[in-house]
Amino acid sequence: MRKRSKRTVRRIVAPTIIAYSLNPEVTIQERAAVLALRGGWAEGSHYNVLADCRDMLMLAASEKHDKAVIGVCDLAGVALLNIKDRYTEKKRFGATGDELRALDLLCDVSEDWWKRQSGGLFIDAEAALSRAREMHLAEASLKEAA
Repeated sequence: MRKRSKRTVRRIVAPTIIAYSLNPEVTIQERAAVLALRGGWAEGSHYNVLADCRDMLMLAASEKHDKAVIGVCDLAGVALLNIKDRYTEKKRFGATGDELRALDLLCDVSEDWWKRQSGGLFIDAEAALSRAREMHLAEASLKEAA
């Protein structure tokens, strides 16, 4: 009988806390996007940064079955939808105090949660988000063509 190792083979990826310390601009962009909404000078790119933050966190937290983080993502999702609806009406980005608090909470929870996760989970969530966005774009182009 051959001896077998019980070691689980895992991808060689830096932990997310290391990636965050090497690329602090990730969290800075998220917080700057909230500041832009608070200051009234937000643009579409700021909204997209917050939507990406929320969507990646939702995908990863769902994978881990973390109900508390999913709740924060749901709250931030409502705030982002309200901001989007307001933009559709007024062609200007803005947020209420409650929406800004929800987005601040999203940034805090996201940074804290990701620092405690594996780098592989972050890479998987980013890839899943990219696939979802590509599928959404493909569906939208099919609808326009029809």
